[in-house]
Amino acid sequence: MDDWLKQLKDDWNQTSDSEWYQSLRSDEKIAELVKDPTSAFHPAVYNLIKKHIPHLRGKEILLPSSGDNHAAFAFALMGAQVTSSDISEKQLEHAQEIADKLNLEIRFICDDTMRLLNMENNRFDLVYTSNGTHTWINSLSSMYKNIYRVLKSSGISIMYDIHPFNRPFTGEPWKDPQIRKPYWETIPQCHWRVQDLVNAMTEAKLSIMEMVELQAVNASFWFSYDELLKQNADEIKEINNWKYNPMAALPAWISIVAQK
Repeated sequence: MDDWLKQLKDDWNQTSDSEWYQSLRSDEKIAELVKDPTSAFHPAVYNLIKKHIPHLRGKEILLPSSGDNHAAFAFALMGAQVTSSDISEKQLEHAQEIADKLNLEIRFICDDTMRLLNMENNRFDLVYTSNGTHTWINSLSSMYKNIYRVLKSSGISIMYDIHPFNRPFTGEPWKDPQIRKPYWETIPQCHWRVQDLVNAMTEAKLSIMEMVELQAVNASFWFSYDELLKQNADEIKEINNWKYNPMAALPAWISIVAQK
């Protein structure tokens, strides 16, 4: 394993026990998810999923870099056959505990999203990557070629992540946007451009079906976990109104649907 990938694995194994991640596994959070599985998704992204895969029950779904696994639980609660993969064994162990409590049959496999070495060819109806996946990818080409490989014929890839247009800015809410770097200047983490995403998909022979650019739906987009704890309802009431928070004039999220 490459040194940087081993470091990434170690970092996420450690992060999985952080207060932030423990809060995502709280009984309250999981109860909310069980009550409404669609809450695991941005509303517009869930609409995309239902548009392209109207009937989730029985569908084979892969979630590479599954992280907090909220999407994995949600898909399983809606009747899909779910495979959750992540570079962090700890993340998967915690998710397995929750799945067991909920009596959900989810297949958990430790794997590198860029290679998907433990995933079968032509198996999945949907490969869904959620917020943060692309942050840690240093080869989009490899990632999407392997997504293509594991998809069934006519299978669907849906990605959802922070919009690259946020990349040049410091992103501080309420303040006038401050440029920290040009859009065209890329660095390894969390700095892919829209063209990089699109070109990696088309290079992998995926056919792009549609793209949507989305606003934030709550204050968690703008603040870290620790920062959000310090906010009150009045302070964040207008946070997604660009007239009060200039950064909200930019799209917060991007989602691209492609097909094998």
